Amino acid sequence: MNLDQLRAHIMSNNYETVLRRYMEALGASDYATIKSLFAEDGTVTSPFLGLMPARDFFDRLGGATKGNVITPIDVFLPSGDQQHAVAYFRYDWTVNDGTLITFNVMDLFEFRPGTDKVGALTLIYDTHPIRQTAGNKYES
Repeated sequence: MNLDQLRAHIMSNNYETVLRRYMEALGASDYATIKSLFAEDGTVTSPFLGLMPARDFFDRLGGATKGNVITPIDVFLPSGDQQHAVAYFRYDWTVNDGTLITFNVMDLFEFRPGTDKVGALTLIYDTHPIRQTAGNKYES
Protein backbone atom coordinates (compact mmCIF):
# COMPACT_ATOMS: atom_id res chain seq x y z
CA MET A 1 0.00 0.00 0.00
CA ASN A 2 1.52 3.32 -1.04
CA LEU A 3 1.16 6.56 0.93
CA ASP A 4 -1.81 7.83 -1.09
CA GLN A 5 -3.66 4.53 -0.63
CA LEU A 6 -2.93 4.63 3.10
CA ARG A 7 -4.31 8.18 3.37
CA ALA A 8 -7.43 7.17 1.44
CA HIS A 9 -7.89 4.14 3.71
CA ILE A 10 -7.55 6.28 6.86
CA MET A 11 -10.01 8.89 5.57
CA SER A 12 -12.47 6.16 4.57
CA ASN A 13 -12.34 4.81 8.14
CA ASN A 14 -12.85 8.35 9.47
CA TYR A 15 -15.83 8.81 7.15
CA GLU A 16 -17.43 5.60 8.42
CA THR A 17 -16.99 6.80 12.01
CA VAL A 18 -18.65 10.12 11.14
CA LEU A 19 -21.60 8.41 9.43
CA ARG A 20 -22.15 6.05 12.33
CA ARG A 21 -21.93 8.95 14.84
CA TYR A 22 -24.43 10.87 12.73
CA MET A 23 -26.94 8.00 12.72
CA GLU A 24 -26.51 7.45 16.48
CA ALA A 25 -26.94 11.17 17.19
CA LEU A 26 -29.95 11.43 14.89
CA GLY A 27 -31.55 8.48 16.68
CA ALA A 28 -30.96 10.24 20.01
CA SER A 29 -32.23 13.60 18.66
CA ASP A 30 -28.79 14.98 19.60
CA TYR A 31 -28.64 17.86 17.14
CA ALA A 32 -25.66 19.52 18.84
CA THR A 33 -23.53 16.46 18.08
CA ILE A 34 -24.82 16.34 14.52
CA LYS A 35 -23.98 20.01 13.94
CA SER A 36 -20.45 19.43 15.32
CA LEU A 37 -19.79 16.98 12.46
CA PHE A 38 -20.16 19.78 9.90
CA ALA A 39 -17.76 22.43 8.69
CA GLU A 40 -18.79 25.87 9.92
CA ASP A 41 -20.32 26.70 6.53
CA GLY A 42 -21.65 23.19 5.86
CA THR A 43 -24.95 22.81 4.02
CA VAL A 44 -27.86 20.39 3.77
CA THR A 45 -30.01 19.85 0.69
CA SER A 46 -33.41 18.44 1.60
CA PRO A 47 -36.24 17.40 -0.74
CA PHE A 48 -38.66 19.42 1.42
CA LEU A 49 -36.56 22.44 2.41
CA GLY A 50 -34.01 22.81 -0.38
CA LEU A 51 -30.47 24.05 0.21
CA MET A 52 -29.79 25.63 3.59
CA PRO A 53 -27.02 25.96 6.19
CA ALA A 54 -26.63 22.71 8.13
CA ARG A 55 -27.01 24.44 11.49
CA ASP A 56 -30.33 25.98 10.43
CA PHE A 57 -31.57 22.71 8.95
CA PHE A 58 -30.89 20.71 12.11
CA ASP A 59 -32.39 23.44 14.30
CA ARG A 60 -35.51 23.26 12.16
CA LEU A 61 -35.57 19.45 12.24
CA GLY A 62 -35.17 19.51 16.02
CA GLY A 63 -38.05 21.95 16.33
CA ALA A 64 -40.34 19.64 14.33
CA THR A 65 -39.32 16.40 16.07
CA LYS A 66 -40.77 14.56 19.03
CA GLY A 67 -38.50 11.52 18.56
CA ASN A 68 -36.40 9.53 16.11
CA VAL A 69 -35.58 5.86 15.65
CA ILE A 70 -32.78 5.12 13.19
CA THR A 71 -32.23 1.62 11.86
CA PRO A 72 -28.93 1.49 9.92
CA ILE A 73 -29.08 -0.54 6.72
CA ASP A 74 -25.63 0.08 5.21
CA VAL A 75 -22.74 2.50 4.85
CA PHE A 76 -21.13 3.04 1.46
CA LEU A 77 -17.53 4.28 1.48
CA PRO A 78 -15.36 5.65 -1.33
CA SER A 79 -13.24 3.21 -3.27
CA GLY A 80 -10.37 5.65 -3.70
CA ASP A 81 -9.53 9.19 -2.71
CA GLN A 82 -13.02 10.62 -3.24
CA GLN A 83 -14.35 12.71 -0.36
CA HIS A 84 -17.86 11.28 -0.06
CA ALA A 85 -19.76 8.48 1.64
CA VAL A 86 -23.40 7.41 2.00
CA ALA A 87 -25.43 6.36 5.03
CA TYR A 88 -28.48 4.25 4.17
CA PHE A 89 -31.05 3.82 6.94
CA ARG A 90 -34.69 3.49 7.91
CA TYR A 91 -35.97 6.63 9.59
CA ASP A 92 -38.92 6.38 11.98
CA TRP A 93 -39.61 10.05 12.63
CA THR A 94 -42.22 11.10 15.19
CA VAL A 95 -43.16 14.72 14.65
CA ASN A 96 -44.45 17.05 17.34
CA ASP A 97 -48.12 16.26 16.73
CA GLY A 98 -47.41 12.54 17.32
CA THR A 99 -47.54 11.48 13.67
CA LEU A 100 -45.10 8.65 12.90
CA ILE A 101 -43.47 8.93 9.48
CA THR A 102 -41.38 5.97 8.30
CA PHE A 103 -39.16 5.98 5.23
CA ASN A 104 -35.79 4.81 3.94
CA VAL A 105 -33.23 7.50 3.25
CA MET A 106 -29.78 7.69 1.72
CA ASP A 107 -27.73 10.58 3.05
CA LEU A 108 -24.86 11.57 0.76
CA PHE A 109 -22.03 13.15 2.77
CA GLU A 110 -19.41 15.25 0.99
CA PHE A 111 -16.37 15.91 3.15
CA ARG A 112 -13.96 18.80 3.05
CA PRO A 113 -10.71 17.65 1.42
CA GLY A 114 -8.25 16.19 3.90
CA THR A 115 -10.71 16.39 6.83
CA ASP A 116 -13.56 14.45 8.35
CA LYS A 117 -15.81 17.55 8.47
CA VAL A 118 -18.98 17.42 6.40
CA GLY A 119 -19.12 20.21 3.85
CA ALA A 120 -22.42 19.18 2.26
CA LEU A 121 -25.14 16.65 2.98
CA THR A 122 -27.77 15.68 0.42
CA LEU A 123 -30.83 13.81 1.69
CA ILE A 124 -32.21 11.36 -0.87
CA TYR A 125 -35.65 9.86 -0.35
CA ASP A 126 -39.06 9.60 -1.99
CA THR A 127 -41.27 12.37 -0.59
CA HIS A 128 -44.50 11.27 -2.27
CA PRO A 129 -45.64 8.73 0.36
CA ILE A 130 -44.71 11.15 3.15
CA ARG A 131 -46.60 14.07 1.66
CA GLN A 132 -49.57 11.85 0.89
CA THR A 133 -49.92 10.56 4.47
CA ALA A 134 -48.57 13.38 6.62
CA GLY A 135 -48.17 16.57 4.62
CA ASN A 136 -45.22 18.88 5.24
CA LYS A 137 -44.40 18.52 8.94
CA TYR A 138 -41.75 21.24 8.84
CA GLU A 139 -44.48 23.83 8.60
CA SER A 140 -46.19 24.95 11.81
